[in-house]
Amino acid sequence: MSINLRPLNKYDANYSEVIDLYKEAFPEAQRISTWILRYKLRKGKVGFNILYAHDDWIGLIYVTEYKDIIFVQFLAIAESYRSGGFGSKVLDSMKNMHFGKRIVLNIEELDKQANNNQQRIKRKAFYEKNGFCTTGYIVKEPGEQLEMLIFAGTISKEEIEAMYKNLFGRILGFFFRPKVIKI
Repeated sequence: MSINLRPLNKYDANYSEVIDLYKEAFPEAQRISTWILRYKLRKGKVGFNILYAHDDWIGLIYVTEYKDIIFVQFLAIAESYRSGGFGSKVLDSMKNMHFGKRIVLNIEELDKQANNNQQRIKRKAFYEKNGFCTTGYIVKEPGEQLEMLIFAGTISKEEIEAMYKNLFGRILGFFFRPKVIKI
């Protein structure tokens, strides 16, 4: 089964479902502000894609690229397709599309006090099963701390900081600078 990525646009038949999934799957603290997202899409920034398996809508992914680093900012599978192996298939597609590049992503830090700690444990196990491992860094963003995972290599604190600076640009990057903490 092949996974296809189609750029997000308001004319896609599943646009509303994609936006609903985005809001449901990611806490407000993790989501990009709607106005920033619209700005990025209007300026032709690629990376926010709708996922299809054949012609079936299965989820969304938002990736950015910096040098040889692919940063998966958001990946969510529609509820009706979860636990069907689609997440692994999407990651395999990413690995094939970006062969030879490092792929990084953030997950909620494991925290025994968190209400969703079991979900966090399962999520980390899922990514480890798919070849990801810890970078040894926590990224502290407003309202939360995230553990950065990587596939295919290592990453330095300086590279993480440069990646975020590139992601947000000069103006937004001035106001939003996540703190990178060595574990």
